[in-house]
Amino acid sequence: MLQDDTKTELKERTQWLLDGPLKHVRAAALAAALLPLASIVATPASAQTAAPCMSGGTCGTVYTDTNGNGIIDTGDTPIEGATVTACAVCDGTDTLTVTTDLNGAFQFLGTPLDSTFSFYVMIPTGTSPSPIGPDHPDNIGTSNGAGFSVAPVPLGSNAANFGFVPTAAAQPGTGTPGYWKNHPEAWPVGSIMVGNVTYTKAQAISLLGKTGKDKTITMFQSLVSAMLSVMVGNDGSCISAAIMEGNKWLMANPVGSNVAGGSAAWTSGDPIHITLDAYDNGLLCAPHRQ
Repeated sequence: MLQDDTKTELKERTQWLLDGPLKHVRAAALAAALLPLASIVATPASAQTAAPCMSGGTCGTVYTDTNGNGIIDTGDTPIEGATVTACAVCDGTDTLTVTTDLNGAFQFLGTPLDSTFSFYVMIPTGTSPSPIGPDHPDNIGTSNGAGFSVAPVPLGSNAANFGFVPTAAAQPGTGTPGYWKNHPEAWPVGSIMVGNVTYTKAQAISLLGKTGKDKTITMFQSLVSAMLSVMVGNDGSCISAAIMEGNKWLMANPVGSNVAGGSAAWTSGDPIHITLDAYDNGLLCAPHRQ
């Protein structure tokens, strides 16, 4: 059941990626890219093999890097069911997705139009990407600050490996706006600066409990929750970029300025909120509070 839940979560996060950062379909390129890859997308992960890569294919492994050395060696374990998303333009026009098999292996077949794709692998909860560099040949990905390990991968590569190091320190877990509203004793600070405005704890808690259609309140609530969760000791590597962007968005759209859900401002703000909300609910690099 736990494995099924994990796969469901991965599928939901991949769909978020497709509907958010990888949005806006360019149909012609997508059709051209999908045709030679139809077989791999339709084939169950257990039936796929990653090495050696077939002609024109690109393959690799997703694994737990137990000792954090960036090398697949004794004691490391494969991560089955990880979703690997590839795109060239990364606007949804040429998005391809496969899932790792029992050995943590994945493979993209065919030769899409572009010579280099960006690969996205969701960072498993409680881990961070392995180090990269000449001394760490079995990891190519780095955190993009939005919950994914990302790397440019030349087509035909047979070493598109993504390692993830378990977080050493115990994390207290993330909290939703409801948690932080109802547990003032858990706050590590007496005031907090959001969107370049300083709020007392009492003022912030009042805003956490506010309802309505103003999307600046929605952003404030998810952003403050993420900031507090990082402050109390949770891994913030996957959310640092979103926290920065959320603060910038609230500087441009101050709390209480009545931003509507269908506005241009919320079109840019909603993807940031989605990432923050996923972190608040324990779906990214830190677990949720028990």
